[in-house]
Amino acid sequence: MALGLIVKSGRVLTAKLLIGQAVEGITHCAIGDGDETFVDPQNPPAPTIEQMALKNEQARKRYYKRTFLKEDVEGALVVNGVRYLETAQETNTIGIFFRFEEAEANGITIREYGFFGGDVEYVASVSGDLAKGGPFDQDTNPTGEVLRSGYLYEVKNIPDFNKISDTRVELVGIIKI
Repeated sequence: MALGLIVKSGRVLTAKLLIGQAVEGITHCAIGDGDETFVDPQNPPAPTIEQMALKNEQARKRYYKRTFLKEDVEGALVVNGVRYLETAQETNTIGIFFRFEEAEANGITIREYGFFGGDVEYVASVSGDLAKGGPFDQDTNPTGEVLRSGYLYEVKNIPDFNKISDTRVELVGIIKI
């Protein structure tokens, strides 16, 4: 399966971090069910470098852990066939961990996900780490709970993953500098 695509806004976020601007790195993961271009459930369309958001965001959650990683054949964490161990030592590999608990993503056909950073903000009524319904817009999406989307860093379209029962979804972003 192809890796995710680091989009232009992700490159801008990286540049801001490198010159020391006061923005936060990757902080959120969003999941969505794609759009009308996703017609073959086993053959997802490619994301584009110009994307600024998911095609149809359904839920977003703040990370629960960020840590340094090192490749290790004994590592318990496996991402894209590579095994990793968490380490206190500073390395050029960072893991950002996201977990959508039991009922948080039920009923969503997950076809796309993206990692966001920078100035992500939820509407005032959301008090936890989870936001539902995608970006808020007074006219087109008044029930959306994401006030500011922040910078989309990386996006990936995946074959259909129908989540209809109470099972947890975990995603790990691996960044190698």
